[in-house]
Amino acid sequence: MYEKQLRELGLTDNEVRLYLALLQHGLLNPYELAEKTGLHRGYIYDALERMQEKGVINSIMKGKKKYFQATSPENLAELLRMKLESFQSIVPDLNKLMLTEKEDTEIELHKGKKVWRTLMKDILTKAKKGDEILYFGINEDVLAEVEPIYIEKYFNIMHRKGWKEKAIVRKGARKLKVKNVEYKEIDPAIVGNTTQVIYRDKVAFFIAGTPYYLIIVKNNQVTDTHRKQFEHFWKIAE
Repeated sequence: MYEKQLRELGLTDNEVRLYLALLQHGLLNPYELAEKTGLHRGYIYDALERMQEKGVINSIMKGKKKYFQATSPENLAELLRMKLESFQSIVPDLNKLMLTEKEDTEIELHKGKKVWRTLMKDILTKAKKGDEILYFGINEDVLAEVEPIYIEKYFNIMHRKGWKEKAIVRKGARKLKVKNVEYKEIDPAIVGNTTQVIYRDKVAFFIAGTPYYLIIVKNNQVTDTHRKQFEHFWKIAE
């Protein structure tokens, strides 16, 4: 119930279990924590040490045994507030360290039958939840040359992360029946033999031929220009 919020404080799943156990049961020693959580005692000792460093628990001695207790939620919130204030005090100085030079352009060139796999891997690595990926002139038949299991993996991740795709294809071209992908058609003469893929701060150009070529350009201004061009064609496509 509270696990997600506690993980956002930098606790691991097992550290969350230990914190909640201490919060619910009060003072416990490592042996008792192992019984309550089912975690191995060897792991518990290391975890308790890390949690003390994070300030989420503290320890006391009872006789010859060391017991642990959870920091109260109020004290934990105050600790986090103090850490945030400390960080905010150095934000102006950190901003001065940021590079203000003109953005560099990165260009990658790939060739061969597997360039679509290279592109899909890069999208899977770079795209974030809720992103929109744009395809201009994509030929879905080419995807048949990518292993089906890899295509399935790509679309599964796309659904899980909530990506949306817009694809402008040649009139009469094949369309995949995939959720979150919207198609429009355009005159084949406008497309030629090149496919553009726009995602994050990159534009990829796939050139059909022998061999296949893939050029990936990373530059915000270039990406914004191609994104605007895509939206123009999206409006006139059918």
